[in-house]
Amino acid sequence: MSKTKSALGGRLSDMDLRLLRVFREVVRAGGLAAAEVSLNIGRSTISVHISDLETRLAMQLCLRSRGRADFKLTPEGEALYQAILELDGHLDTFRGQVNAIQSQLTGTLRLVMPDDVLEIPQLDLPATIARLRGQAPQLHLEVQLAAPQELELEILAGRADVGINPLHSHRPGLKYQPLFQHQSMLYCGANHPCAKPGQISEELLTQQELAAPSHAVLSGAAHLYRLFPNRSTANHMAARLAMILSGCFIGFLPEYLAHNYVETNQLIPLLPEKFHYNIQNAATFNRSAAEHPAIKLFLEALLIRE
Repeated sequence: MSKTKSALGGRLSDMDLRLLRVFREVVRAGGLAAAEVSLNIGRSTISVHISDLETRLAMQLCLRSRGRADFKLTPEGEALYQAILELDGHLDTFRGQVNAIQSQLTGTLRLVMPDDVLEIPQLDLPATIARLRGQAPQLHLEVQLAAPQELELEILAGRADVGINPLHSHRPGLKYQPLFQHQSMLYCGANHPCAKPGQISEELLTQQELAAPSHAVLSGAAHLYRLFPNRSTANHMAARLAMILSGCFIGFLPEYLAHNYVETNQLIPLLPEKFHYNIQNAATFNRSAAEHPAIKLFLEALLIRE
């Protein structure tokens, strides 16, 4: 008697829950062999799990014969199965309560994004916002655009909660969740002297004025930027794109942003085998706010395309 009373004393372990799940599926299927498909494990393994559960509970749960498909629950097994169904009901209720809590999230979630966010092929921000609003309809959203260095400062200063930006550096106090990569290449406008047909040398290119970001560039791209001593700067991608399209500057742009302009011959790639680099993009938020329900919900709602 004392052995039975202490069989499940204390907390249920993950292994206990796994064994109970195996037993539930065996009963539903009507036998060990029939449960192989739903559990995706072999009959011998299922048999071991049932034996482990019986040992754990100190009671016989079912009658089964070696080499035959016979399977019958003992009275204890029948009572345990009913208790598992009741536990499943409690878990369903718990999940419903959690969903209700999410849908009742209130307050404000402040998002900060790059100014070319709608051009990024891997990120579907409209669908992400729709999913977020569907799960938390009472959550107020504030969305702003910022350059990478501005984005991180907004989060550090507490003026924004979470953003998506190129991963330039790891600032103390911020947490970064990698999302996707893109490639940047060197371009000039159709009216730039380097756009003329003919062989372009690296020496000629590095003599041109570069439309550069006003913030620090990726460490993996710094060696390329150092090749251009003559620079003008702009803090946003859209401004650098306009400078390059003017025909007065050359500059690095994400390949996805330049694509349509290349297709219409408004932008010309320049020595792409030499002048290119990859950028890792990440969701960025304050490390101390990593468990904030609204931030966690946004990260779960993020829709990233392959």
